[in-house]
Amino acid sequence: MLNKKSFLAVIGIALFAVLVSLVDLSPKPQVGDAGNRVTVAANFPLSGELAFYGEEFRDGLLMAVADKGESLPEGSSTEFEWGDNRFSPKEAATVLQRQLQNSPTLYTSALKPQVMAVEKEVSAAGIPNLVWVLDLTPNPAGTTNNFRTWVSFKLETDVFFEYAKKNNAKNVVLSYVSLPSSELAYGKYLADRLRNELGANVIIESYNPDVAAGDFRNIAVRIASHKPDLMMVNGFIPHMVGLIKAMRPLGIIKQGNTMAALDMLDAAGVLSAEESEGIMVAAPPFMIDPDAEQKAWAARFEQKYRRKPSYHAAFAYDAGLTIVDAATRLKLPASSQDWLAAILRTDIKGVTGPIRYGPDQSLITSLQPAIYRNGVLVPLIGDQ
Repeated sequence: MLNKKSFLAVIGIALFAVLVSLVDLSPKPQVGDAGNRVTVAANFPLSGELAFYGEEFRDGLLMAVADKGESLPEGSSTEFEWGDNRFSPKEAATVLQRQLQNSPTLYTSALKPQVMAVEKEVSAAGIPNLVWVLDLTPNPAGTTNNFRTWVSFKLETDVFFEYAKKNNAKNVVLSYVSLPSSELAYGKYLADRLRNELGANVIIESYNPDVAAGDFRNIAVRIASHKPDLMMVNGFIPHMVGLIKAMRPLGIIKQGNTMAALDMLDAAGVLSAEESEGIMVAAPPFMIDPDAEQKAWAARFEQKYRRKPSYHAAFAYDAGLTIVDAATRLKLPASSQDWLAAILRTDIKGVTGPIRYGPDQSLITSLQPAIYRNGVLVPLIGDQ
């Protein structure tokens, strides 16, 4: 039987063991505390007709963080909060209200109608906003917190203008989905350059984003009635597919006389080789002639997600690299101003090419003219 002194000694040893176990079970620093956790709130179309875009942005971002997240400072982590706006501005606004309650470090939003619905409120909250819009500038509404790791209408319309100039176009039809960004890019910027610098006659055939499938033939008939020597068509994937399918039976698409907007790069996967034949597009160089590293990245993406990556996924991957790289150069937690400044000082290599940002807070990148031949996108060379 233990005496009183021995009993107290045993109790003391037991208490010490409990305290040691509690210390050993405390959270390890690599999981990151709330102050060092980089939270990215995403407002994407993840269901519905345009879920393709949201899924590509999401998976590109996730893959980058999975590949490079270990370079974050010890005790730091990156987490995403995914919000599905279902390509509805109203849903986008609802998603934003929920996400702001969690005070995200960074925000990312897509596509144009949904970005318009949230960008001013995100700006008011002072949060850097990675926007997936094609506007001439990523801050067309006067905000200062938007940055873009994507291509733009500015790059595209400059390629289109040079193509029209080289082909001495005199009667041009521009058909595009009527949104503020496309109205400014095509109806104003490109149309004015064609008229003022080339002396071309420019006809606008715009249409609403919610155009019915049966209305594409009417649009195609109107385009044909103008007898253009050069045409430009723009829209989201369903618009591009519907419009090109309606134009083909009219015989107005001929080799090299039709310039298609960036979404043609996605629509070509829906259209047949015959339907895409001879259509010109301004494409990222890595889509036309990828190098060995870009091919290897695409193979890894396909193995991981069981589908080939689009150019959206590649740019999203580089956006993810931007976020991780900025975090490694910041003392976390950092202010929104420090975050945006760090992002815009990025100078690293990405899968699409160098990752650097211009004065307008857009990725410095390029587009090159290419054309569909036998279902394959090839460089546009020679006199075409």
